[in-house]
Amino acid sequence: MTARAVLFGVDVLDVRRVSRAIDYSGSSYVRHVTADEEPRLHPDGAVATAATVAVKEALIKAIGGRPPGFSWHDFLAGSDTDTLVPATAGRLLEDATPQLGQVTDVMLTEHCSYRVRGASLDAALTRLGVADRDGASAVGSARWGRREETLVALAVLVTTTAKESA
Repeated sequence: MTARAVLFGVDVLDVRRVSRAIDYSGSSYVRHVTADEEPRLHPDGAVATAATVAVKEALIKAIGGRPPGFSWHDFLAGSDTDTLVPATAGRLLEDATPQLGQVTDVMLTEHCSYRVRGASLDAALTRLGVADRDGASAVGSARWGRREETLVALAVLVTTTAKESA
C-alpha cells in the first residue's frame, strides 16, 4: 500500500480586517471570496466571511501559494464533500487540531470540506506529484475556530481518484 501525499496549511486572521473590507466594498467583497452555493460558516456575516477567507488562505498555503489563474472560487465548500475526503486525511487533520489549538490558544471547533478546482487544482496535483491526472481530483478538509477577533484555520489537501469519488 502506498502512502497518500498530504498537504497542510494554516492561517491566522483578524476578523476586524475582513469586517473593514466588507464595510469598504460591501457585498462585492463577499461575492469575491465566497460562492453563492457555499454554506455560511457562521451566523454573523463578517465572521462567516472571515472563516471562509481563513480556510481558503490555509488551502492556498497548502498548495504553495496562489497559482496563475487563481480564483477564490477554486475552493468550494459543501457538505457533500465530507464523504470525498479520505479517512486517513481526516484523521491527520483531527490529530493536528489540538496541537494548533494549544499553540494559538484558539480551539478549532468548526469543520468544513472543500472541492478544489481550476488553477488551484492544477497546482495541488502538481505539488502532490500526480503525474496521471486523468480522473484525479483534490479535496480539502478544514478545522477552524475563533477567540475574540482572532480566527485560526487548519486545512489538509489530498488527491482522490474517480474510483474513490464514485
